[in-house]
Amino acid sequence: MKFPRIRLGVYTALAFFAAFTGVNSARAQDIECQRGDLEVFRLVFEGNKAFSDADLAKTIVTAPSAWARRYLYLPFTVKHCLDRAELPNDRARLIIFYRRRGYPKVTVDTVVKVLAPGAVEVRFDINEGPPMILRSFVVSGLDSVPEKAQIRRGVPVREGGRFDRFGIDAAADTVRQRLHNDGYPRAEAVNRFSVNDSTLSAWDTLYVTPGPRTKLGAIKINVIPLDPAKGQQIPTRIVRRIMGLEPGELFREDEIIDAQRALYQTEAYQHVSITPDSASDTLVTLYTNLAEAPMHAARAGAGYGTLDCFRLTSEFTDYNFLNGARRFDLNARVSKIGIGRPLDGAPGLCPAAKKDVFSNRLNYYVGATLRQPTFLGLRTVPTITVYSQRVSEYNAYLRTTAIGGVASVVWRGLTRTPVSLAYSMDLGRTEAQPALFCAVFNLCEAAERERIQRTQTLAVLSLAVTRDNSNNLLSPTRGSIIRLEARHSSPAILSNKDLQFNKLVGDASRYINAGGGNVLALRIRGGTVFGRNVASATAFIPPQERLYAGGPTTVRGFSQNELGSLIYIAPGRQEISTVDSLGQPITVLRDSSGLTRRVVPVGGNSLVVGNMELRLRSPFLPELLQFTLFTDAGEVWNRGSTATLSGVKLKVTPGVQVTAFSPVGPVRVAIGYNPYQRPTGPLYYEATNEGGELVCVSPGNLLPVTITPVSNSTDVIIHQQSGVCPATYQPAKQNSLRSKLTFSFAIGQAF
Repeated sequence: MKFPRIRLGVYTALAFFAAFTGVNSARAQDIECQRGDLEVFRLVFEGNKAFSDADLAKTIVTAPSAWARRYLYLPFTVKHCLDRAELPNDRARLIIFYRRRGYPKVTVDTVVKVLAPGAVEVRFDINEGPPMILRSFVVSGLDSVPEKAQIRRGVPVREGGRFDRFGIDAAADTVRQRLHNDGYPRAEAVNRFSVNDSTLSAWDTLYVTPGPRTKLGAIKINVIPLDPAKGQQIPTRIVRRIMGLEPGELFREDEIIDAQRALYQTEAYQHVSITPDSASDTLVTLYTNLAEAPMHAARAGAGYGTLDCFRLTSEFTDYNFLNGARRFDLNARVSKIGIGRPLDGAPGLCPAAKKDVFSNRLNYYVGATLRQPTFLGLRTVPTITVYSQRVSEYNAYLRTTAIGGVASVVWRGLTRTPVSLAYSMDLGRTEAQPALFCAVFNLCEAAERERIQRTQTLAVLSLAVTRDNSNNLLSPTRGSIIRLEARHSSPAILSNKDLQFNKLVGDASRYINAGGGNVLALRIRGGTVFGRNVASATAFIPPQERLYAGGPTTVRGFSQNELGSLIYIAPGRQEISTVDSLGQPITVLRDSSGLTRRVVPVGGNSLVVGNMELRLRSPFLPELLQFTLFTDAGEVWNRGSTATLSGVKLKVTPGVQVTAFSPVGPVRVAIGYNPYQRPTGPLYYEATNEGGELVCVSPGNLLPVTITPVSNSTDVIIHQQSGVCPATYQPAKQNSLRSKLTFSFAIGQAF
């Protein structure tokens, strides 16, 4: 026998949402319009108290046209017309819905009202009547089950509540499933109820037949090799170890599903089935049928990005390394081709990367990863990686790792909620712009910057949890994704004393099917870096561990990483004679051009980002194109700086986006509207030809300088007295529309 990311931002996004979707966008089906049909201009429910309009709209066919069509006359929005033959059926659907939910005396009337030529209002007048009460709920047949209390716990039915047929059916399913996971694969649960319409009372008994408690008997494994001449590649004993099932254990349906999933996750099989069959009343035989896949794979790819320029990737995978179903990966990536030494020579093809001071060298990654399919139990997957890499963040930092390693363990004890614990250690160095070290960490002297930027040991212990309930990896249309990550670095885990921090980042996304192929997507993201050594803005946090925002995946009204405080680099400097606070004559440097050569993103130790976007199905080429209206809001700041938390104001940037679906993922172009003036910040001049000093040229600064001519040369050496460069510079505000638009290009949805 077989067994079976703020007020303005919220209001703007809600306006976008209302403009392009109807109130009742989730409907049973679309009503096609023919010439002469009446358009449903409005759908109204009156008298419903127990259930919302949205709940009722899901049960009927009649639906209104989109708001934008009715009021803005936009041609590409959805139009719905009245089908008079369906109105009586919709009335019946509502009555059946209410009766099954415990309202046996409900009455529903329909009214069609003409609002304008060719447009009508459809109204359903509902009199719910009193609810039927469940007077008794009894679960019978669990006396022989040892864990009967756990089987009954939390069943979604209670005496004294409304008699809901859906609820009692769900209770039967819950009890049945729990028994299947507690050694009773033949368990059945059936509801038998009686009602008294005159007293509005109901009585329900859930009759449970658990059957004999069953254990696993023989586990028979049949493997079909990919190449019969070579035979079975992964030994049967390894297959048994991956499954994690042993004869004599209680039959648990969830554990059998987990075993099947574990075999699939090795990627060494193209087909996996585990079928239980009875060997006796108390034993079940498991028949495992496997079809092996190729044990080796090689991939190569090429691409282009506005910041990465041209890039190449390659990967080789052995799915049965050392004959133990271990996965061994060799990966190599190279980016900045065309602009990064030694493969430069085509900077004109990468205009955005030319503005990045860290794009003049190739970024690369070379690594080897070994993943063990089982370790300390079925759901624990350990991984070891050894790598070398160079990676940069736009105008923020360059991290070069001579050698690094990561040891991680992924525990899949909860369905679709993997927990990853990792320890990494690398020997490398982080380079950042001198202005960043001076303005943020108060490390203005070249010797101080060199101390921080020398090759050091960085060790990080991290814990990450991901809950993915979305329905698509590349472009979800419903469900949710939640991610949490905690990172710690200190000498206690062998990190350098200058590189220690605690970091916590969280991210939650929600995807709602808005009907008609449209999707409402929302995300909120927050992060903080904290601890004794990072309690102020001047405490050192490795630049790669600071928090950044701005760009095509966060707040699209700002350029990459440019949300929050900024540091400005002037194109020149001018000597000014003035007096200090004591009235003594001094020479200072100022910038008189009013221009900036570039900006340096500061990042921060605190971050919050919120995103709301409506992804609209294109009226033409709908399988290829998607239009998006979005509102992004966020801010990055430093706790402990002169700005208090009350002074942190979210920046809200609405915009539009066009997405084209391609074999490599969604390719999108976004235009964000940014009405904000750039923030005030310190202004520096990099005297690379004048002694290499970083000097402050902010308006009003009183840091004296000495300028020494170089013998037999037109060069000079500039030395500036140490001190804080005042954050008094602010670029002039641009009032043109073009200056307020930020364009970005990216592959993959924003979230």
